[in-house]
Amino acid sequence: MNPGSRLNIPRGFLPRQPLFRLLAINGLAGAGLGILFVIGILALDIAGIRSLLTSTGEWVTGLALLAMGSVTMFASVAMGGAIMLMRSPRNAESGGSMGSPGALVPVRVRHHSGASGPSRLWRD
Repeated sequence: MNPGSRLNIPRGFLPRQPLFRLLAINGLAGAGLGILFVIGILALDIAGIRSLLTSTGEWVTGLALLAMGSVTMFASVAMGGAIMLMRSPRNAESGGSMGSPGALVPVRVRHHSGASGPSRLWRD
């Protein structure tokens, strides 16, 4: 079943690659949340932002900066969260990245001391 068909999105609208589809869906969801955030700030007049915007002659510029900043922030947080919660083939059986961290593997380290002794980053 096509994931876009559950949302009534046209078939050719979403990218075919699963990663890009994941990013597009979560980016659009985050952008929607950003717009709702701006509407909430303006409706409640939090910190007097609506009053400040309406009292100046350049309210369009201020509103555009507020909206674009909020949309960018919410969309990038949504896409980053989706990527961090994504399952990889390596840990698919453990249920994603929230499972156990895995086994510790010992690594051999060769000790090397040159003729001048241990290296230092600064001089005494």
